Amino acid sequence: MLALANYSMKGPKQATLVVVLLSLLTIWIAPIGMLAGAIIALITLRINEVEGAKALIWAMLVQIALTLSLTGSYWPALIAVVEFLLPVYVLAVVVRRSNDLAHALQVAVLMVAIGLLGFHFLAGDTTQWWLNLYQQQIQPVLDNAGVEYQVELIPQLAKMATMLMAVFVLVLWFSILTLGRWYQSQLYCPGEFQRDFHQLKLPKNLFYAAISIAVGGLFLSEQIPLLYDLTGVVMAAWMFQGISLVHFMVKQREASSAWLVGMYLLLFLLPQMMLILATIGLIDNWMNFRGREDRQ
Repeated sequence: MLALANYSMKGPKQATLVVVLLSLLTIWIAPIGMLAGAIIALITLRINEVEGAKALIWAMLVQIALTLSLTGSYWPALIAVVEFLLPVYVLAVVVRRSNDLAHALQVAVLMVAIGLLGFHFLAGDTTQWWLNLYQQQIQPVLDNAGVEYQVELIPQLAKMATMLMAVFVLVLWFSILTLGRWYQSQLYCPGEFQRDFHQLKLPKNLFYAAISIAVGGLFLSEQIPLLYDLTGVVMAAWMFQGISLVHFMVKQREASSAWLVGMYLLLFLLPQMMLILATIGLIDNWMNFRGREDRQ
């Protein structure tokens, strides 16, 4: 895939061609959208914002046109654009102007928070919205297929669904952005991405906001469900700082990369690992572990 990124940097036409082709493949293989978003981020970071916007617009138009002709609806294409392309372009512009991944992560949190606010405003009772969706769209399919599942878990999952979707979106957007940044580093400035990622640290004012939201979500989640959903989002943001710190410590102490492999395995296998890494990230704002290591 690095060769594909390299080819896209040979000129504006090649860049647009690669993004459009990847965007089209997303219609059939959704995860390829991550590569399309990463190439858009690379174009924006390496060339300029205008060329990134051109590639984005062409990818959007072609994908919407083909999806509409195949399915008769443009909604799947719009979902793919929001999921993989447009927000990543915005974040790439932020990184290009600030040269700071942490700043882009803050903007990503803000975008997700605005999306959550809008969804709560439109849906009203979000738990009931998910239950209605389940009863109308999912339950008939499961019943017809004869799938056995625990019905009593559905209300609990419905309560968590909005928060899980918001966390997924934040993690996806920022991961695609970092992939584009990594492409840029590998092709033009080796080692730069590692230095950038190792220094990812969210500001103290966001730390206080995160603590306030988490405490509010703990005690007021029934009265204000939005706080419950926002708690997951801010914890996901601090998870990235925790991951950054672990990478920094492994590099600084010349430890085995097996520590990183173990961390990612636990992160994929145990949901609680996200909270552990987020806690590490939050503590880092007070303890300044990276500063201590640099002074040793």
